Amino acid sequence: MSLHSPFTIFVQMKQAKIAIVIPVYNREKELVRTFASIVAQTYRPLHIVLVDNGSTDGSLALCRELKARYGSDDFEVTVTEEAKRGPSAARNKGLSCVKEEFVSFFDSDDTYVPEAMSLYMQAFENNPSADIVGCTVEMIPEKGRPYVAKAVFSHRVEPHIFHSTLGTQRYVARTALVRAVGGWHEEYMRWEDWELGLRLLLSTDRIVWIDRPPLVDIYLHADSITGYRYVPNAPDILQAIAHAHDDVDRSNHSQKRRLHRLLLYKQMVVAGLCCKEKSPRGKEIYSLTMQQAGKDKMLRWFLPLVYRYTALGGRGSAIWADWLLH
Repeated sequence: MSLHSPFTIFVQMKQAKIAIVIPVYNREKELVRTFASIVAQTYRPLHIVLVDNGSTDGSLALCRELKARYGSDDFEVTVTEEAKRGPSAARNKGLSCVKEEFVSFFDSDDTYVPEAMSLYMQAFENNPSADIVGCTVEMIPEKGRPYVAKAVFSHRVEPHIFHSTLGTQRYVARTALVRAVGGWHEEYMRWEDWELGLRLLLSTDRIVWIDRPPLVDIYLHADSITGYRYVPNAPDILQAIAHAHDDVDRSNHSQKRRLHRLLLYKQMVVAGLCCKEKSPRGKEIYSLTMQQAGKDKMLRWFLPLVYRYTALGGRGSAIWADWLLH
């Protein structure tokens, strides 16, 4: 489902409170901008959960200062700490503090547009059976022009495998659903949102999409949680894909074989991207993926083409994967 509606201001509406969970690690400068975008939200009430993840700068003190300055009856601020390193551990700690029906997870260096929460909650009000409301996001690179990230407005699992349609900042979900699927895996620090999104989509198809405007600005830089290089993150990515195979096996999805094949395709894309970054890791992942493909003739023909095409800078092979890998 897609939602087409104008901006609506809900300052006075007596609606359900929504929680926004934000892990914070050494974000003393960036958090000011992020928090300001939340204060600017036209929707109330809100509950902001700031989880300091062992910061060594002034982030924790800033979190407490923001709570003291902005906390109120309709803008609750909770500050807590998580000693275990990693955004997923911090998000799970934040999730344990959530008592609201709806929850959003956000990064401490990105920003919402002022109408984001109003539009999310309007979508839930208009679609009472929805479990998730998703949106588009705008990417802000360090160099070059901002661009709207690719989004596929679908409840299917396949587009998420290709494009991470339920990335961290792209949705609000019912808190009970996030808890029911097990929350965040804490073993790795990249693609953990992609893997959680897969579990969510394997559990529900009741999704509403706000296809315009983009509700979030994501700032890309080398030290961001989002990140944009593959070689340093390859071990985490492989672990996330391995978990995704387990998620598919445990699900009731009617086309498990197809999803397993698409996950191997995704892994081969990562191999090609590592090769493009001039790393021997690419060939290692290539060999692993071909081994996992076994005797599947289609995979053994198609995956090497994907590897070479991606390594040369080719894009858009997901169209072929979606068509060929049944």
